[in-house]
Amino acid sequence: MMKKTAYIISHSHWDREWFLPLETLRYRLVTLLDETADLLENKDGFDYFHLDGQTIMLEDYLAVKPGARARMERLVRDGKLRIGPWYMLQDAFLTSSEANVRNLLYGMQDAREFGAVERIGYFPDTFGIYGQAPQLVKQAGIDSVIFGRGVKPTGFNNQVFEGGYTSPFSEMFWQAPDGTRVLGVLLANWYSNGNEIPVGREDALAFWDKKLADVADYASTDALLFLNGCDHQPVQVDLPEALDVARELYPDVDFKHSHFTEYVAELRKLLPSEDLQVIEGELTNQRTDGWSTLVNTASSRMYLKQANQRVQQLLEKQVEPIAVMATRTGTAAYPEEYLKFTWKLLMENQIHDSITGCSVDAVHREMETRFMKAEQAARAMLDDKVARIVRRVDTTAKFDGGAEAVPVVVFHTSGYAATRVVTVDVEFARTYFAEMPFEEIPAYLDSLPSVRLEIRDRDGNLVDADVTELGMQFDYELPDRAFRKPYFARRYRVRFVAEDLPRMGFATYFAVPVRGEKETVRVGNDAKRLENQFLQVDVAENGSYTLVCKESGQTFAGLGAYVDQGDIGNEYMFKETGDGLRVSTEGLDAEFVVLESSKVRKTVEITHRMMLPESADAEAFSDEKARVVWHPGRVSPRSERLREFVVRTRLTLESGSKALKVDVRLDNDVADHRLRAVFPTGTTRATHFADSVFEIVERPNQVSEEWQNPSNDQRQQAFVAVGGLMVVNRGLPEYEVNADGSEIRLTLLRANSELGDWGNFPTPEAQSFGEQVAEFYVMPYVEETLRTEAAKWAYEYQMEPLAVQADGQHDGELSSRVEFAMWHDAPGLIFSSWKRASSGDAEILRFYSVSETVREMALLDEMRKTTILEEAVPDVALARSWQVAPSEIITWRKEDGK
Repeated sequence: MMKKTAYIISHSHWDREWFLPLETLRYRLVTLLDETADLLENKDGFDYFHLDGQTIMLEDYLAVKPGARARMERLVRDGKLRIGPWYMLQDAFLTSSEANVRNLLYGMQDAREFGAVERIGYFPDTFGIYGQAPQLVKQAGIDSVIFGRGVKPTGFNNQVFEGGYTSPFSEMFWQAPDGTRVLGVLLANWYSNGNEIPVGREDALAFWDKKLADVADYASTDALLFLNGCDHQPVQVDLPEALDVARELYPDVDFKHSHFTEYVAELRKLLPSEDLQVIEGELTNQRTDGWSTLVNTASSRMYLKQANQRVQQLLEKQVEPIAVMATRTGTAAYPEEYLKFTWKLLMENQIHDSITGCSVDAVHREMETRFMKAEQAARAMLDDKVARIVRRVDTTAKFDGGAEAVPVVVFHTSGYAATRVVTVDVEFARTYFAEMPFEEIPAYLDSLPSVRLEIRDRDGNLVDADVTELGMQFDYELPDRAFRKPYFARRYRVRFVAEDLPRMGFATYFAVPVRGEKETVRVGNDAKRLENQFLQVDVAENGSYTLVCKESGQTFAGLGAYVDQGDIGNEYMFKETGDGLRVSTEGLDAEFVVLESSKVRKTVEITHRMMLPESADAEAFSDEKARVVWHPGRVSPRSERLREFVVRTRLTLESGSKALKVDVRLDNDVADHRLRAVFPTGTTRATHFADSVFEIVERPNQVSEEWQNPSNDQRQQAFVAVGGLMVVNRGLPEYEVNADGSEIRLTLLRANSELGDWGNFPTPEAQSFGEQVAEFYVMPYVEETLRTEAAKWAYEYQMEPLAVQADGQHDGELSSRVEFAMWHDAPGLIFSSWKRASSGDAEILRFYSVSETVREMALLDEMRKTTILEEAVPDVALARSWQVAPSEIITWRKEDGK
């Protein structure tokens, strides 16, 4: 009989910040790595340490001890300290497709700089994993993944439950939608199943009798995996002695202090491949009781999700492509180092206990500062590159009457041609402090004749516009080669319809002053209807609205009602109050006012005054939290004390838009509740569609037979769609579709008061008191176009075009309109990224397929296919035409000068 082998992997799962803030845990991290390095260098039998799959741990350590870098590099090169492949352990569903790529790209870069990469897809504590993960890691040269969640139920303090396990073994094959398959190893007994191994013989006997049996229950081979560590676990300094005792007690087991690469290599030799289950797509714990999926981290501290969406979209869809434009036109070098710095700063917030909003208040206060810094860095790069490009654009007005026109350059970088409403502030009569005493400038500007503005395109055609005078305002310039230049100017806010914007490029428009009396803008008084060439929206007395698509004739009624529930769960999981008391706006009379009405757009504000319980019942809920009652067992009711809760909803329909824009504003002073917007679909379906990482995933509406949780909340990236109705969100990742598909429920706010998990950790700031906002779009679509036209518009609405005023009219070597796109449109292929290569002189272009058939992509230039890491795919030649398989993630590389 073959001897069993117990592979012991030393590690410490390092939640960078969680129930303690970053610097408190960094202090422990420095101690951990100092002690670990000493053991690896000096202790016989202590040969390896797995650094939790994330290189950020070394960055955090070296920030305190920069002189220890050579020591760490030596340990990595010698194979003792096992690092990578990730930069940090992210939340997979709450970070974008490109953010997941950057995490892998930068993590592997950093690991190589230290000396070696542990090529194991490591997901020890990710709160579910997207279905395209096998394709992503396989393109990075990784053919095995180790994961802790997704197919088996876990509970309080990560206790593992029996039942509901979709594979009979801890080893399985995991297949992505494109057919890519990797070996998957579930940490069936968690990543602490070999923690604190006893040295005493009696304790060791009891320990190993249980642990060997537990692992053997799931293992398909005699290669048994034991992880010697847990959350922030100090290194076990007497591990060699403990393993010597184990060898004496169990001579039929070979106990090896090992690492994942060795374990997986030996495992593959022993696998009974014909008996292994193939798990397909997402790992989201759907075959469990539904109580510990951790899905409601998608709505905890929603303001963090909104900031994350804003910054990652800014980097992916504006900073990177516009920086490529600046490089291609010779106006500025590509800021690779600064981009990496900014991405890493953002990724510090994308760690699985951070972006999920399930840490103590101090952690999330620091995150707000990081988001602010990352956005500042991104906008600094963007403003610089845009300004440099605009200086080289031909901004002369070549039409009659354009001599005094102010040029405005509109950048559009979504990857799809579109007609959008553009907003820009335009200045006239700029007067610098150096031109006259600054105290005289306001009077001088006030004395100038009043003007009204028209907006014209580069051919002089009048463009529909709405202009608001903002009055005199102070501003300043920061020249490249001179001291700052303060000034006053008369400023106007201009909104205009920019038709057929380039997929990836810019177009120039002109604000033309027209002498004479200012026009009086008359606001219509019909607050019950909004209409453009594509949609008609009729608002009911209760504030809900009916949406009619003029092209297809589809009608969706009763949209946008609000439902509020009590929440006695925690940052991880929603749990409705025991009384089930819900408050809806369906029976309320709303208030209406027209805020804006022009050829460009119309905005109606709807006000609801809901009477909500001010919190959960204070005494009952405090008792349940103090006794650490696990959330499924909580029964506290809502308070009997009511408070007025005002929800202000702005419906905006813009000219040329295929979707109704909805902005919700509220001043939250109510605790322990969840507010959702409800959208009847007018149909019944068994499944629905949602945007996820590199895919549009079809999910069942019905729960599994094991499911007990009354809620079936899910996570999305850009949208959720059912039967012709799509709800497109901006930073609102939680939704639910009811069992028959007749209703979409979008979470706008979830207020709770404790971290949860393994103890009583109050988090009063998770109540999200104060002003809260939510932004989304409601869009009808023809079902056959979901993966082509509809998806395109959902991605288009994630970010506004960027418009800037040029510094006067001037000649330039760049045309007034430039299209940089290097591809022809291909339905079903989704634009993901256009950037410079992280190494080498080349441009990187990435698309992914959401089509169910092979699609052809035609490029303008010959390009080389690469991996997700921007490395050439062997034996694939340069080409202009490419066959893209269903669900394939495809990246091309264009070398400079080719």
